[in-house]
Amino acid sequence: MKVIKKYQNKITYVSPKKIKFCIFPSKYCDYTQFGLTKIHPHAAINRGVFYEDPFGNTKINNFNWDKKPGVLFTKLLEFEALKNHYLGKQNWKNSKFARRNVNYIKKKNSVRGFTNSKVYLIRREKQIDILFNSILKKGIYPNKITKKKNITNDNISVVLTKKKELYFNNIGHHRLSIAKILELDIIPIKIVLAKSEKKLKEFYSLNK
Repeated sequence: MKVIKKYQNKITYVSPKKIKFCIFPSKYCDYTQFGLTKIHPHAAINRGVFYEDPFGNTKINNFNWDKKPGVLFTKLLEFEALKNHYLGKQNWKNSKFARRNVNYIKKKNSVRGFTNSKVYLIRREKQIDILFNSILKKGIYPNKITKKKNITNDNISVVLTKKKELYFNNIGHHRLSIAKILELDIIPIKIVLAKSEKKLKEFYSLNK
């Protein structure tokens, strides 16, 4: 798989509306949610995921992974939980996504460092309220990508298809969800993989 260093650590800005779909779970992906584990909180709906280059470069994958899109991002339990919480329809801690986290913890796992499910629900809901308020006031800022080895990108992670569409990879569920819910104009993203170098150049030339 080719690696493009020209766009190392590059962050670009797009409307959150442009990220409509997740990656279709196929054999061309590095792994799928169901292939990895079905009990993980983020694995309620099967999706494809690509590993990211540890140096912040963009990978090129010209296989047929983008023949069709995966699930709509707004159909994810993560998004529904945040939207219902923000609209006052259901507290986050009572959502299906929260219950998946609780079940995962009860099977002797940790979520965000929490091993007690009751403590997790209380503190996580408070963290979500803080995140909503912060994004309401300040928007979403890019996280600095260092050039040190094995430092993972922590920006909203996307891949670029042959049609120059952006599919959600696997980082930034909550930030992208909140950006969509609050209808933000632009957000910072990191393209971690593209169909071809040509499509990558074309995308950046149109999004200067």
